[in-house]
Formats: sequence, structure tokens, C-alpha cells
Amino acid sequence: MSPVAIMHGALSVEIQTTFTASQPQPFSQGQTTVVPETKVGVTEEKAKNIVLQDGATVEQLVRALMSIGSTPRDIIAILQNLKSAGALDAQLEVI
Repeated sequence: MSPVAIMHGALSVEIQTTFTASQPQPFSQGQTTVVPETKVGVTEEKAKNIVLQDGATVEQLVRALMSIGSTPRDIIAILQNLKSAGALDAQLEVI
């Protein structure tokens, strides 16, 4: 593996829309209408990092990623990004 830096994290965006009724005062002109209220929330996990010695193997990388709680899906994505960046001289086969 060549020296490289890849950031991969968990960004979560949550959008909630609730509908409320807006009604005119009693005995006044107007119509009841439906009003959407949208709330947007964003959360992001704190970045975790690992440091590997020059010439580290894929096995060492995977073990280090597992030690910081990376999921198999995360590890596959990181390996694919390393390959795309030219930092991984290997053939990837995802089954």
C-alpha cells in the first residue's frame, strides 16, 4: 500500500415533515388550510483515525479498521477508495 489519506464517516441527515391545520377565527372569513412543518437534523460521528507503518498490508489495515469499529460495509468502501486513489496495488473482488 502507498501512503494515502481517506476520510470515511457516518453522516446522517434526518428530515421530518408534519402537517398541521391552520383555521380562521370563529365566524370570520377564510378557509382551513394544511400547513407543512419541516424539521431538518444533521448528525456526524467524530472522526476516528488509524496510523499504519509504511508498507502495511491489507490485513493490517483491515484489523486496524475493525479495532475502531468499522463495519464490513465501511471496510469494503475504504478498500475501493484506496484502489481508486491508486494506493492499493491489488485486485478487489467483492462477493
